[in-house]
Amino acid sequence: MTRILYVEPEATSEAVRRRLARLESGAVAVVLPEGWGELRQFARLRLLQRQAQARGQALALVTRDGTTRRLAQELGIPVFGSQAAVEGRTWQMDTPLPRVDPRNPAAGLPEPPPWRRPDGQPKDALLAEAGRPSLHRARQRRIQAEQRYRQPAPGWQRLAVYGGVGTAVLLFLAAFLYVVLPAATVTVVPGQRLLEVPVELVADPALEVPDYPVGRIPARLVETVVEASGSILPTGGQQQGVERAQGFVTFTNQTNLTVRIPKGTILSSSTGVRVDFRTTEDAEIPGPVGTRVDVPIEAVEPGPLGNVRANTITTIPGALRTQVQVTNPEPTTGGAAAVVPVVTQADQERLLAQVHAAIQDRAASELARQLRGDEWIPPESIQTFVVAQAFSAFVGEPAEELRLDLRVLVQGTAIPQRYIQEAALNALEDAVPARAKLVADSIQVAIQPGVQVENRSVAFTAQSRGHYVIPMDTREMRAAVAGKPPEEAARILQERWLLAAPPEFYLDPGWFGTLPRIPNRIQVRVDYREAVQEVSP
Repeated sequence: MTRILYVEPEATSEAVRRRLARLESGAVAVVLPEGWGELRQFARLRLLQRQAQARGQALALVTRDGTTRRLAQELGIPVFGSQAAVEGRTWQMDTPLPRVDPRNPAAGLPEPPPWRRPDGQPKDALLAEAGRPSLHRARQRRIQAEQRYRQPAPGWQRLAVYGGVGTAVLLFLAAFLYVVLPAATVTVVPGQRLLEVPVELVADPALEVPDYPVGRIPARLVETVVEASGSILPTGGQQQGVERAQGFVTFTNQTNLTVRIPKGTILSSSTGVRVDFRTTEDAEIPGPVGTRVDVPIEAVEPGPLGNVRANTITTIPGALRTQVQVTNPEPTTGGAAAVVPVVTQADQERLLAQVHAAIQDRAASELARQLRGDEWIPPESIQTFVVAQAFSAFVGEPAEELRLDLRVLVQGTAIPQRYIQEAALNALEDAVPARAKLVADSIQVAIQPGVQVENRSVAFTAQSRGHYVIPMDTREMRAAVAGKPPEEAARILQERWLLAAPPEFYLDPGWFGTLPRIPNRIQVRVDYREAVQEVSP
């Protein structure tokens, strides 16, 4: 029968061993709580296994802890994931380690060496003890060695040693005075060189942060609406009536009743091209039949077409044609025409181009009001879109003046100049030779012609230029001037390192008139502060 041993979360591995000791032999399944780490050590798990072996128990563990399961498998202890998997199962521990007999734990161990045996002693112990030096003999040997050391050397030997030491000291002092003692300080002002680097950049409004390695920087779209008006004189011309023909007609009553002719009654000519006239006064024609009344008229349309012959105006529209008859006993006169200005398609196009050009001239200044901080708008990125236009006259319509009211949407790409400066500075720093120093005040950035705009992205070239201080290799400079007179050393330094000013020398002491022969005794002071004060042309 399998016995289940539940372990509390606060229990220790020693407590589990004691509980196992109280159980009889047989199958025992130990259920470990979740997260219990007392058996995550090999030694503790091995002690628990030995306790089970001593009691004749078949031990098994119920746990999901990965470390405990791995160690149990190494020791041959069966491991189950749940208590349900244990019920109705049988198992055996198959440990790879030798079984320990609790009554004789040393059984199976190798024999200890002779010196570890409590009842034994090496056969040559007496000889080994005799071979060891005693304290007295060792002390006597040291005394004899000291006595030999304390015996005075012969006089000639001491004189030779003293003479050799004195000579060495004199030689050392002479070498020190000639080679080591002299020191020098050389002060040099490095020269400058001009460095120009073109930087290919693309300003993209869709970009939020700059990507300098690939040459892409953020930008921003700006827009505004600009309104403008303009006017020109039409260039077209055509004949047009300017004066209306006038005259009178005679109405004859065809009834015995009074017929009223209202002002503005339309009459027409009946021969040739139809010409319409209208009465300019109200009239009444009394009865009987045959009564006549003269009424003044004028042509409806101005121009010479209204000058018609006598007895040609005979048509009356409407119901009056059955009541009266009309005719003009005399011709109508006074109709005249003249050439008047007329709007043409070319006039509208010319005025539109003129007003649009004026808006384009204002576009940059209008967009400049939308800029933030150090932003810059390339003129090539400015685009205009006509939103509304209104001409004062249509094509073919007479007009003394043609006017246009135009509304245009202006858009552009604003580029922060700080990104251009940073990209140019990065390019200069990458191009500067090793150990050279870039002069910050000399850095200049200029936008080259040829800006290209595609899908609101602006591609351009920024020419960055600046001066850098020529690097100075002080070790090489010391080696080049060691042992040279100051004049020759100055010539060598200026030819090889292009100094901005003649070098200055300080010799200490100046006995020999040359720089020290040992390069390490020469100190080279590089005055970078003086080098960057003035920018070379």
